[in-house]
Amino acid sequence: MIPEEILRQYQPRIVQLARDEMLFQQGETATHFHVVKSGRIKMATWNDQGREFVQGYFTEGESFGEPPLFNNIPYPASALAVVSSQVWKLPYDRFVQLLRENFDVHLKLTQVLSGRLIYKSMMLTEIAVEEAEHRLSTLIEYFYRNDPIALQMGEPWKVPFTRQQLADMTGLRVETVIRSIKGMEGKGALRIDDGKIIWTKQQNHRTI
Repeated sequence: MIPEEILRQYQPRIVQLARDEMLFQQGETATHFHVVKSGRIKMATWNDQGREFVQGYFTEGESFGEPPLFNNIPYPASALAVVSSQVWKLPYDRFVQLLRENFDVHLKLTQVLSGRLIYKSMMLTEIAVEEAEHRLSTLIEYFYRNDPIALQMGEPWKVPFTRQQLADMTGLRVETVIRSIKGMEGKGALRIDDGKIIWTKQQNHRTI
């Protein structure tokens, strides 16, 4: 989202994370702006029984954790590396300076955050009122529609999430996801190739 040459001008430091290593924990006060340089980061919460709910996954070039930073409040979720990762870390004052001096970046960030609000509103509705297959098809369709390369190619799309990750993002048990995926395959909404979920462009959640 932020060109690396612009980001480097404000002297961020790079944090190296091993797989499953925590970057920050739920409840910590936000003091830095973070961008994934390489790897994959997830933001997640856990209930008292240890069950995980994933707020989002972030890959190369994507920032995360901005709302608490703008409001100077604790993080509502923890951030940890899904795989070995590198993250740019920029102090708040320099981040604000970057936004003041780069309007295009500021505008793009606003658009990204607005999109995430739409996603969270959509998933809140799904989790509150919809059944498993509907939740999964809505989630998969959302990520497909937000992949410009996939839309341009116009071909069936390989879902970049495991069944466990889909469960973590929809509040479902992985066993429920496995059963639902099989049911969706039977209805023609997707297919399974070598264990991978392939979303078919011609199908969407309204056909489920």
